[in-house]
Amino acid sequence: TGYVVLMAGAVLAAWLGGLSGGLSAIITETVLNVVIFFGLAAAGDTRTDQFRQLLYLIVASATVWLVASRRAARDRLVDALADVSALAEEIEARDARLEMMLAASGTGFWEWDIETGKLTWSEAIFRQHGLEPGPEAPDYASYLDTIHPDDRPTFESAIAAARDTADSFALDFRIVWPDGSVRWTHGAGRVFRDESGKVVRMIGTGQDITDRRRLIEDRDRLLAEEHRAGEFREAFVDVISHELRTPITTIMGLAQILARPGRADDDATRAGLLEDVRSESERLHRLVEDLLVLSRIERGRLEVEPEPLEPRRLLERAVAHEARQLSSILVTTDLEPDLPIVAGEATYIEQIVRNLLGNAAKYTPEGTKVVVSARKQDGHIEVRVSDDGPGIPAASIDRIFELFYRDPASARTVAGSGIGLFVCATLIEAMGGRIWARRGPEGGSEFGFTLRAIEPDPDSFDAEALDDRVRRRTPGAPLTEPSTQGG
Repeated sequence: TGYVVLMAGAVLAAWLGGLSGGLSAIITETVLNVVIFFGLAAAGDTRTDQFRQLLYLIVASATVWLVASRRAARDRLVDALADVSALAEEIEARDARLEMMLAASGTGFWEWDIETGKLTWSEAIFRQHGLEPGPEAPDYASYLDTIHPDDRPTFESAIAAARDTADSFALDFRIVWPDGSVRWTHGAGRVFRDESGKVVRMIGTGQDITDRRRLIEDRDRLLAEEHRAGEFREAFVDVISHELRTPITTIMGLAQILARPGRADDDATRAGLLEDVRSESERLHRLVEDLLVLSRIERGRLEVEPEPLEPRRLLERAVAHEARQLSSILVTTDLEPDLPIVAGEATYIEQIVRNLLGNAAKYTPEGTKVVVSARKQDGHIEVRVSDDGPGIPAASIDRIFELFYRDPASARTVAGSGIGLFVCATLIEAMGGRIWARRGPEGGSEFGFTLRAIEPDPDSFDAEALDDRVRRRTPGAPLTEPSTQGG
């Protein structure tokens, strides 16, 4: 019974004080046991008591070691659990900070189980796809349907490259929302493989970059507009310094000759000089008209207010006026008699006809035949200016309507600014038509443009008023009433 009590004391000491505490208790108990129970006399020291004492030492030591080991293991477990708890709290705090930062930047997490095709989305990813957050994300096949058709092949190629070689990808692509709107997103992901190297899953992030893309597009648009404005400024400088100065100088010189005191000449000589003044004035007028249109284009204020026009009469008057001025070419018309009413602006249409006929006179030999024709075709009319001259060089057809472009072969011999055909193309586009240039099947050149036909309301259409408006417009002169080209 005494050894049982001593064993309990040793176990308690080992649990509280560890191995050193338990061994200290055993030694203390053994000494006290010998002193108290055995006494100091050798006669009381029997072999049985010695055996019991030795057995106690062995059993107590083993028990104390086991208890101390269990206590140490418990302490280590408690410390490990404390470390795990602290680590979990730290990770949770980091996750909270990360979620705050990602939420501030509009970034979400996703995970893709490649074997099952299951996707796991954060709330931000749901919202980036125009969806309310839910317990289940769509599978991979359904997700592919949300990607814009034009970007889907690029997306699938990036995913395939990441799985096969790169282990990661980053891509900007468009998402189509359920309501049909299109949003830009930046997706980035990383591949995870098993021990055999097989791809098992991907994780990544998604960020809505629609506003960023719009800013980039706006920046590019502004840069393009600034570049275009610079080209327009160069055009003004070039035209004013050379093309505009030439007719002004000629007119001034001829006026000085005609106004010279004491000058005596016959009527034929005076008429020739006056014709030269008229010709240079006409050239100056065309340049000024082109420059006015060019200035409105530069400021983004080229606005056309279409009005119903009777094209046959308008073209006849414009061609008749130009035919008198351009004596080097033979101009005729071939206009269908029943051309429909078209939508456009008379001033601009006449300017286009003058430019095309002037262009024909400038780049064809004297005596060239030029035909202005008009035909009704699929809801619009087609106006063609054809000649039997040498034709447009094949290398210039695709560029002939570019600003400043002039054919290298003729630029050295024919004066020009390279803005007339550009102005024609811009005006036709503003009136909702199209313009073209091509070589004729039997030689020569053909410039053409379309005007949109309109069906007037019989109850409100006033043919006499329309005829009066066309009649009051004298080709080559200002309108007798305000025009949108003025100002």
